[in-house]
Amino acid sequence: MIDVKDLEAFLAIIDGGSISHAANGLGLTQPAISLKLKKMETELGVKLFQRTPRSMVPLPTAEGIVPQVREILNKFDGIKETLTTEVTSLSGIVRIGCLMGWFDSIFLPAFAGIHQKAPLIQIRLHVDQTSNLLHMVTHGQLDLAIIAQPFEHNEGVHAEKLIDEELVLFGKALPKHEDLNERKRQLLARPWVTMTSPDSIVDTFWKELFGNEPFPWHNVQIAACLDHIIAIPRVVMSLDNALCVIPRQVVSPESILKGFEFESASMKKNGLYLVARSGCLDLKRFSIVAEELKTCANIKKSGLERGGEPRL
Repeated sequence: MIDVKDLEAFLAIIDGGSISHAANGLGLTQPAISLKLKKMETELGVKLFQRTPRSMVPLPTAEGIVPQVREILNKFDGIKETLTTEVTSLSGIVRIGCLMGWFDSIFLPAFAGIHQKAPLIQIRLHVDQTSNLLHMVTHGQLDLAIIAQPFEHNEGVHAEKLIDEELVLFGKALPKHEDLNERKRQLLARPWVTMTSPDSIVDTFWKELFGNEPFPWHNVQIAACLDHIIAIPRVVMSLDNALCVIPRQVVSPESILKGFEFESASMKKNGLYLVARSGCLDLKRFSIVAEELKTCANIKKSGLERGGEPRL
């Protein structure tokens, strides 16, 4: 008969993409994971995965039962939590995604608070870009994540805005011209440093500057695309004439070299969001983690409103 451990192994393969990743995630051996999968396939009478030399590709039979398996495991977690009377006794894994730019100011203090309240909860952190984090939450590979940029509704994801994020244009001797076409020409004549190409942060800022006109990615030199946003202003300063658009909190006045400056765009479109896998916040261990993240975001928000500046 299929048991909870078998279902956990099945989801671990789905989320990790391989037997080895599933084994590492659950702290089991690869043969143990393979036996649990074989047991499920025998009990159900169907093949669940296509095995390749490096991965396990889920077949339609596997994809079709993923939502039900997650629901069963969530209900089982709920039963365990119902029998747990003390918050400090809560245990289990919570998978969090976080943007590098907010790692120090939100995740680290939140982690300290979570550990103090519920020391048996195990946190697994993944630092990445918004698009990847949102994809991982949507597909059940993460439980919670801190993401940025305008949020568009995704089925199966709960989202809550935490902070209105101010975007700034950063570079050396920023061109300022009353004629918008001339200013646009001057900006496009310089190389740009971005996270991706195209980059939705740049698009959002550009539309604010030039009346909802999209950024002409085909007509500009991209000097570099970087994995971590906190490195962008440093690279811009090293290139001397490059430009970038970044959230205000990753630029601090004391870190800016002489001659470099930033220009703000007044907007409420961009924001910092807490997103969660649908239904997971009904469980205590996830809601505790979410509340700590929101508390630390509110502290950061208060500091920004008072004029406090994080460092690069």
